[in-house]
Amino acid sequence: MNAPTRIAAGSLALVLLGLLGWSIVGGVGDIRTQILLGVGAVLGIAYAAYGRLPDWLISLSGGSLTADDDPSNISPRVYLPIIGGAIVLAAVVLVIVIFLI
Repeated sequence: MNAPTRIAAGSLALVLLGLLGWSIVGGVGDIRTQILLGVGAVLGIAYAAYGRLPDWLISLSGGSLTADDDPSNISPRVYLPIIGGAIVLAAVVLVIVIFLI
């Protein structure tokens, strides 16, 4: 995996960590939301650190996670820009709503 993809995965993991902190400190959401954000952040950090998900994590998932080279996976070059764009769009909408209210 190349460096830009690792940087994007790490950046998205940091966004998830920020959202997790905000949901805990602000009392927003419930425990299920916090667990989902925490698991997503851990997976993103592991992906950014190792360049792929560790084999023990893939085997621990019982088949719900697959390796990077599995042909059924969508390429990170496709989904990371889409997720990044969605986060930027959400941030823009949030800023617009905050300044209009």
